[in-house]
Amino acid sequence: MMTYLLKYKFLFLFVLLSIQQSNAQLQKDICEYQVPSNWKAVNGTLKITGQHYKLGKQSFQWKWNKSNAYLQIDDSVLKDVINDPRSTFVFWVYNATPLKDKLHFVFLNGEEEVYKADFALDFNGWRTAWMMYHRDMQKLKEQGINRLRIYAPKSVTKGELFLDQVMLNVNINPRSPMRDQQVPYVNLGGDKAANAHWTSLYKFSQNKGYLLQKESNAAVFNDIDSVQNKYLKLIANPKVNTQNLQQIRTEYDFWNISYNKGVVTGRPIFSVNDIELVDIKLLDSVKKENEKSNIKRYSILMLQVAQAWNNISDKVVKAELEQKFMNLLNHLDDQGWSYGSGMGALHHLGYNMGDFYSACLIMKPVIKKQGQLNRTFNTMNWFSGLGRTLEQPDQFPVSNIDVFNTLLGGMLSSVLILDNVPQKQWYLEHYSKWIGKNIEPNLEITGAFKPDGAVFHHGHLYPAYGVGGYNGLAPIIYVLGRTSFKVEEKAHQSFKENMLMMHYYTNPTRWPLGVAGRHPTGNWRIPDMPFAYMALAGTPDGKQPVDKEMAAVYLLVTKNANTALAKQFSKQGILPAKHPEGHWNLNFGLLDIHRRADWLLTVKAHNRYFVSHESYPRANMFGRYLSYGQVEIAFPESQKNASGFKDLGWDWNRIPGTTTLHVPLNVLRADIKNVDDFSGVEEMLLTDEVFAGGTNLDKQGVFAMKLHGHDKYNMGSFRANKSWFTFDNLLIALGSDINNNIDSYPTETTLFQNYLKDKNEVFQVNGEKNITFPFVLKENLKQDLVVTDNRGITYYVPRNQQVNLYKKTQQSRNQKDLQDTKGNFAGLVLDHGRAPQQKSYEYAIAIKANDGQIEALQNRDKAKPGIYQVLQQDSLVHSVYYAKEKMTGLAIFTSKKHLTDKIIRENSTPCLVLYKENGNQLELSVTDPDLRFYQGKDDTPLNADGTRKEVSIYSRYWFKTPAQPSVVELKINGAWEKTDNSEVYSLTTDKEGNTIVQINCKYGLPSKINIKKR
Repeated sequence: MMTYLLKYKFLFLFVLLSIQQSNAQLQKDICEYQVPSNWKAVNGTLKITGQHYKLGKQSFQWKWNKSNAYLQIDDSVLKDVINDPRSTFVFWVYNATPLKDKLHFVFLNGEEEVYKADFALDFNGWRTAWMMYHRDMQKLKEQGINRLRIYAPKSVTKGELFLDQVMLNVNINPRSPMRDQQVPYVNLGGDKAANAHWTSLYKFSQNKGYLLQKESNAAVFNDIDSVQNKYLKLIANPKVNTQNLQQIRTEYDFWNISYNKGVVTGRPIFSVNDIELVDIKLLDSVKKENEKSNIKRYSILMLQVAQAWNNISDKVVKAELEQKFMNLLNHLDDQGWSYGSGMGALHHLGYNMGDFYSACLIMKPVIKKQGQLNRTFNTMNWFSGLGRTLEQPDQFPVSNIDVFNTLLGGMLSSVLILDNVPQKQWYLEHYSKWIGKNIEPNLEITGAFKPDGAVFHHGHLYPAYGVGGYNGLAPIIYVLGRTSFKVEEKAHQSFKENMLMMHYYTNPTRWPLGVAGRHPTGNWRIPDMPFAYMALAGTPDGKQPVDKEMAAVYLLVTKNANTALAKQFSKQGILPAKHPEGHWNLNFGLLDIHRRADWLLTVKAHNRYFVSHESYPRANMFGRYLSYGQVEIAFPESQKNASGFKDLGWDWNRIPGTTTLHVPLNVLRADIKNVDDFSGVEEMLLTDEVFAGGTNLDKQGVFAMKLHGHDKYNMGSFRANKSWFTFDNLLIALGSDINNNIDSYPTETTLFQNYLKDKNEVFQVNGEKNITFPFVLKENLKQDLVVTDNRGITYYVPRNQQVNLYKKTQQSRNQKDLQDTKGNFAGLVLDHGRAPQQKSYEYAIAIKANDGQIEALQNRDKAKPGIYQVLQQDSLVHSVYYAKEKMTGLAIFTSKKHLTDKIIRENSTPCLVLYKENGNQLELSVTDPDLRFYQGKDDTPLNADGTRKEVSIYSRYWFKTPAQPSVVELKINGAWEKTDNSEVYSLTTDKEGNTIVQINCKYGLPSKINIKKR
């Protein structure tokens, strides 16, 4: 369901982050060579053995033969526990005989008990726990410790356990530990944390379901068969066959699986999270192989074995593969990958274990024949978190893209591997309802899909993760489709609209740099197969077996027009979708979208709810300004100059559309930290300004923001009001109140920065052809400037502004900060000087302008009334009139002020308005840009000096509170009345004869009304 490319990119990044964020006390394996002298067995024995091992090749074998037996460990490393709130105790235990009893851990200062913890022994195989001293254990006294005693279970006077990877004091990320059946008290807050979808397996396992089991009938049997057959076809992969056998055998041998007296052993299978505990470089001579011994690699092998078994007929080879698979399954279980085991920490599990579930479903006949069907279902159920679907609907945990991307197939495989039809039916009904509930629009910052069509991850619009969500969800909706288990129509329609919205802001497959998250490469693309699966799922109402709208988008965005599906859709008379035309506001994502013909224009902002950027170590290291008003104009990638971006000498200070402080790269480089216990090592900054958003009417739009730099980079004085008015092929950009007291660097607004593949590419400057390289025009304009760039885009800059138009070779660093880069670029920049006060700007962009439009711009002062007029540009309002459509747009930054607009006289709250006069009628679109996750002043914590503190978005209490509706009140000049019965607005008349319009606004969506003169 997810490309291996995304998997591997994520795995590398996650390991890198884990190493940097953990600050772990890196230790070698002390259970490998000899029993340390500071370990003592009372009423028992302790020795090194190779019978079982979890790390390296050996472990400690502890035998006891009397009651009150215990191990005692005296170690100076324990003295540091009291001073480190992240101190954690980690260990592995192997138990051959399940016991209804517990190990008792007591940490002492001499003979005084300070901490206590228990560990249940009702399992066989390996189990582990990560227990934080200060948070997870029972604390008896406030003092240091120097000793640990591990007491044997009291119910047996004679027994045996094996211990490995015992770490007395490790500093770890507090988000990582998870509770399970052995330690259900660990990290209780994790069930409500941002990563709860990974760490709440124990909580999920406690859910009992809420639907009654229905009797099964022939129709149910047929529907289950339909679901199962379609899903098996998706995961079978007929390309894996006998030709892959040698590769499979070699990979299988790597794991060294063998049996001794019926007990399986083999190479340890690590969780990705184990990297937080041990520096693998410190291991023995097999360290390089052990580094590769992770659950991801193991799961891939299991699926390859299963697919080969499924696709060949040779009985001898088939028997060989059956045995190999069962050996893999048994070793996996023995290693602790079993029901009820949390493996210490398992966040991001879905990215690494996804192939396991498909493998087991394919191999169901073999597993059943070997009598291991129930054990396998339980394991699949546990690790996929299937129990989350059994929660009461009003208690469903908010699911995010990671769940949809990586766990849906695992959950479905867990259900389908069952034999009991009524039970399978019961689970499928819960599963379908859970999916439907979770793909409906979510009103919080957490969650995946928003009312305006934005797809979210990490608290902001993030199509790179949305791709994974679509890849996970769409096939499941198809598999369940046209059966009694299909998702509800409302949910299906909502998900379809969300996918279409990504189609609207990609052209046809690439999305804007401003929403690239930590991947500003320009290379990510919209996926094609989810559109195909949604087409095959039929229309949401179930009336049509093929959704032609989704099929048309598939035909537009697919890389290969000769696929079987492409041919199938074409035979049905479906043509590739045309490029969308219109205007859309994603105010949850603070992305404005304007389209005509084959081009896409977007504007990106940020505010106090949605972060300006996401930077990780070696990912988007210079992306601070990506949401400072980024304007991107994209043509289809098949065209020569589809984008002006190229990470080869790109100046990260000069992102088109943005107003920025132009600083050296070493100053722009992100200073990335782990700022609190809610986050990892990352930078995701919030401003304290709430105003950012847009509205639209009749395919035209207005978008605006109040920009305020972050104190982290001494940009607290950096402010500007910015607005964009998009009419047909025209963008008018205004800036005012540009202020800061920073005189070390210039403040600039960038109009374009274009990569030049050929440095002689043609530009037009005031009508004259220019191919000079290098070239510079740096002056305070005495007359208007009109530049048509190498992409056919015309820029109009009114006089009396300081411009810098250039073509030159630039030196820079790539976005990962890994290497120097170099390239040829052209740029147009407005220079506001150093420490500007009350500066402003105006410019216009005409895309694919004809000669008449360019001439009209050049003679705008003479035109009557001109293409556009700037009506107001100050701290109160930015307002523009577009003559062709008799349309006026207003970005009203303040409230309860007398306005100079001829129609809008006053407003109750800052808002965005677009209105159109048509005889005696007036159409208005109004948006309250404040989504109101909380109200009042900005609540960012302050440092001692009064500057804003950097804190994690995940630490904010309002991260999980829903957006609230509001009422915007406008005073309209003159007497007006309603033309319809819409409940969106109401009208009253004041004593002066003006009209008071009360408009209901919600979720950043435009509220549209139509009134007429009385």
